[in-house]
Amino acid sequence: MLFVVRNYPEYAYTLKVDEKSDVYSFGVVLLELVTGRKPVGEFGDGVDIVQWAKMMTNSSKEQVMKILDPRLSTVPLQEVMHVFYVALLCTEEQSVQRPTMREVVQILSELPKPANKQGEDVPNSGDGSASSPLHPAPVETNEAPTVEARDQQQQTSSPSSPPPDLISI
Repeated sequence: MLFVVRNYPEYAYTLKVDEKSDVYSFGVVLLELVTGRKPVGEFGDGVDIVQWAKMMTNSSKEQVMKILDPRLSTVPLQEVMHVFYVALLCTEEQSVQRPTMREVVQILSELPKPANKQGEDVPNSGDGSASSPLHPAPVETNEAPTVEARDQQQQTSSPSSPPPDLISI
């Protein structure tokens, strides 16, 4: 019963589990990915990952570095902040304030572009788009990647190196 109450907080008073309960659980999974921590047991008596993350960051995505898993140090901060923001939305205490899973997918798909500061040089690949060796500029297409392209990408990426971004995990 303790597991159910921690993962579905509204269950404690409504005795119902619905789609918004699943959204909360997905938010917990996102927090596990961002922090590299287990959802319970590491934060003190009666404190779970949601309470801990919100307390450590004041529920501010800009403070995500305070709780970031060091293994994600190569992931662009803008992407980590975005995923953390979605986790915060998913783990709203009141289920009516949480997005639907359809909205979660849409929000995750709409990764904001990093804002360039005035006068700041951005590495250029020669075609007008910013990129780096670790984070090449995305190719704009309406088509899903082919199986061959995914297989080739998997073969060329080293199993010991971290993923290039959170969205590809």
